[in-house]
Amino acid sequence: MSENTSTIAPVESSNNNTETKVAVPSEENTISKTAFWLLAVTLFVCLIANGLVDTIRSVTYPLMKTDLNLTYVEYGALESMGQFSYLIWACLTAIMIQYVGFKTPFILAFVVNILGCVGTAFTDKFWLIMITQFLGTSLVGALDDGPSALAVILFTKNPAGLYCVMSGMYGLGAFLGPLLSGWLYQLKPEYSYHAVTLLMCIPIALIGLYVLCVPFAIRRPQTKPNSSVSVWSCLRSPLIWYCAIMLNFMATAERGTLSWGTMYVKDVLHLTDEDGAALNSRFYFCFMLARFVGGFITDRVGPFKMEYIIIPIGTLIYVIGFLAGKTGIYILPFLGFFVSLFWPTFIIAYTHYWGKESSIPVACLLPLQSLVGMVIQYGLGVMNERYGPQYAYWMSVPGGLLGLLMFIYFHILTRRKEKKEQEALLNGEVYSICLRPTLLLSYNH
Repeated sequence: MSENTSTIAPVESSNNNTETKVAVPSEENTISKTAFWLLAVTLFVCLIANGLVDTIRSVTYPLMKTDLNLTYVEYGALESMGQFSYLIWACLTAIMIQYVGFKTPFILAFVVNILGCVGTAFTDKFWLIMITQFLGTSLVGALDDGPSALAVILFTKNPAGLYCVMSGMYGLGAFLGPLLSGWLYQLKPEYSYHAVTLLMCIPIALIGLYVLCVPFAIRRPQTKPNSSVSVWSCLRSPLIWYCAIMLNFMATAERGTLSWGTMYVKDVLHLTDEDGAALNSRFYFCFMLARFVGGFITDRVGPFKMEYIIIPIGTLIYVIGFLAGKTGIYILPFLGFFVSLFWPTFIIAYTHYWGKESSIPVACLLPLQSLVGMVIQYGLGVMNERYGPQYAYWMSVPGGLLGLLMFIYFHILTRRKEKKEQEALLNGEVYSICLRPTLLLSYNH
């Protein structure tokens, strides 16, 4: 079976009806078409929950800053805690899927997330909120890492298209998150972030119950016999660390808008919290639409060419929106059309290097990029405090351009590896994936 194609063949079922089977590179050669789509829908629903949890912070964190009289540095520390939570839970998820499979870390993340949200709702002490937010954002790391690792196994036909649809579900959740949390705040403004975080537990719990009831046709990631690719080897790989740093720079515009957009609207443009929430909602509406259709364009264009198109255009829109002042709140949402594709397109490009053993490297990439992101978020908090948000917000521009330069080098590494694979194939050798970017060599097993 080819890496980028799946085969569909009819087989006889027990009731003499034909059932479509879908070939996937898992421990099973095929799964039923019903099982395939049930698992695909489960991934879609998980990404909706991910988006909800990730973006309600655009409403609750500014409320916390006001209610608790937080400084910009403390606000940056709160955002960094979200990144730290992502790091830990993504690491735990990567380890757990290797040993206990995919489903268990999914369910654990839902339970812990709900406990964290309930804890946040009943405290007004900053140090306690730091702890409860570590728990209350666990879903973001687990349901980014786990579904991504499973998707590279499941989606073998039109991988970019299906992966972007899955990521588009994150955009749907991210679009609904600020709207829903903003609406909940308007219902009970006297309870501030307390009511919002508590009531948001309801949709999260319902989604968690659904995932609990779904059987996972693919239980574990695939690795070759005697493979050198493991969680620990990937976490030590300079190449994966390089990709983690690169991904953070490529996504600075998205992260800057999500984490600091509301503060920029309020403190620099002197608009209301509602205007900030509206900016995020419009941004993620464009974000969602682009992911639903952009993946299928990526399948035609190719992930590397797609990145070369969207990064410069996204950076240009970001600059124009920033320079436009208050009018920029109507321009910056269009940034979502382009930055939405940074992440899923890069994951597809990333799998070009790793091939059929992509699942574990993908699972390890996400926590490492979160570690880098945690440092960046805290650094942005310090810059906001010292120089003001009008200057700190600009850092997304050089960050995105640096990410593009790093991506060009990764593209070169991938092309070199593909050439080595072809040479090894012609010589009757087996190419071994190398975890170090400077040692792209082939040898016999």
